[in-house]
Amino acid sequence: MTPFSPPAPAVSPRRTPLHICIVGGGFGGLYTALYLQRYRHLKDCKITLVEPQDQFLFTPLLYEILTDELQVWEIAPTYSSLVAGQNIHWHQDRAIDVSLTDRQVTLAGGSLLSYDYLVMATGAATRPLDIPGVDAFTLPFRTLDDALTLKGRLEQLAVTCSSPSIIVVGGGASGVELATKVFDRFKGRAQVVLLDRGDRLLKPFAPGLRRAAERALKRRGIEVWYRSSVAAVTDQQVQGQRAGQPFVRDCDLTLWATGTTPVGWLGREAVSTNDQGQVWVKPTLQLLDHPAVFVLGDNAAVQGAAKPHPNTAQAAYQGADTVAKNLVAMVQGKTPKPFRYLHLGDMLTLGKHAGGVWSFGLTLSGKLGGMLRRAVYLYRLPTHHHRIKVARRTIQQLLGFHSSPKAGRTRWVR
Repeated sequence: MTPFSPPAPAVSPRRTPLHICIVGGGFGGLYTALYLQRYRHLKDCKITLVEPQDQFLFTPLLYEILTDELQVWEIAPTYSSLVAGQNIHWHQDRAIDVSLTDRQVTLAGGSLLSYDYLVMATGAATRPLDIPGVDAFTLPFRTLDDALTLKGRLEQLAVTCSSPSIIVVGGGASGVELATKVFDRFKGRAQVVLLDRGDRLLKPFAPGLRRAAERALKRRGIEVWYRSSVAAVTDQQVQGQRAGQPFVRDCDLTLWATGTTPVGWLGREAVSTNDQGQVWVKPTLQLLDHPAVFVLGDNAAVQGAAKPHPNTAQAAYQGADTVAKNLVAMVQGKTPKPFRYLHLGDMLTLGKHAGGVWSFGLTLSGKLGGMLRRAVYLYRLPTHHHRIKVARRTIQQLLGFHSSPKAGRTRWVR
C-alpha cells in the first residue's frame, strides 16, 4: 500500500462541468482558488468559494490599521473585487454541514452544493476561556471589526486620558505586536504592560528576532510581566498572579491576545482528529479515506509528520499551492504529491514604521526591518491588481502624496 492516495474515482459524466468547492475564504481557501487560475485546462471547471464575510482580511497587516499606516481597503479588499475576472464563483454564505457520502455541502441559507472535489479551509477561532470578565471587559484582536473597535476605543482614550494605562494579555507574536503599536499610537503617553505566562517572550522564534522584540519593548518602556496569569477582569482592573504572588492592576483598557482553536469539522460523518481538534490528513493534505477532499491550514494535522506545521499565513498559502497542484494532478489522472513546508522566516511589526525580520539566519530590525516586512507582505497580497493599487499608494506616501481611494484624487502634502 503506497503512502499517498491514488486519484479520486472517476466522476460521473452526468455531473458537468467539474466542480471544485472551497469552504473558507482565508489564506488557505482564497489562495487555493487563486492558484487554480494558473491552469488553463481548468477554465471549464466550476470553482466555488464559500465564504460568509464580505471582505478578505490580510491579518498580518491588521496592526497597521491602529496607527493609520494602512487603510482598510488595503488589508481588507472585498471578495467581489478579488474574484472579478477570475473563474471563481464567490458564494456569500456559511457552510454548516458536509456529507462525504453524498458529496454535498449544506449552506446556512438552505442551498446544497454538490462537489467533485472539496477543499476545507475553515481556519481557527478565538479559544474560549472560563475567566470571569474576559468576554465583557476585554477587547480581542483577530478580525477587522476587532481592529476598528479597538481603534475607536484608542481614539476615545487619547481624548479622555492624559496617560492611559493599557494591559495586553499574551506574550506571543500578536501580543508583542499589539503592545508596540498601541504604545506608538499614543506617542509615548500610554503606560503599557504585557503579561505572559512563560518566562520568555516569543519562544518559537529565532534568538535574533526575540532580541529585536525585547529591545523594541524596552526602548518604549513597556513593562513585561513574566509568569503571569489572569484570574478575573473588570472594566477597570485585572486580577491574577505574577510569579506566584497575587496582583491587582488598575487599567483603562485590557486587550486579549492569546491563542486560538481550530474550527471543528463540519461534516456529519466522523473523521479522525488530534488532541487539538485538527483533522488528520495524509501528506498530500487529503482527508483519510476520502481522496477527493482536502483539508489545509489551521484545521489540518499531517499524519506521520516529524514536526507539525505552524498555524500561520505562511503555512496556509504554501499549503494552498500544494492543494491547487494536487487538484490539477488528480483532474489529469495523476498521483498527488506531498506537501513540503519550507519555513522562509518570521516577521513582526515592532511599532509604527518599525519591524523585525528573520530569514535564513539573518535578522533585520528597526525601520529597515519594517520596510522589508511591508515589501514582503505587499508581494503576498492576493491578486496582482490589488498589489498594484496598494503599491501605488505606498509610493505616494513615500513621495509625500496623499491619496483618497474613494475619490480617486491625489494631492501634495507639504
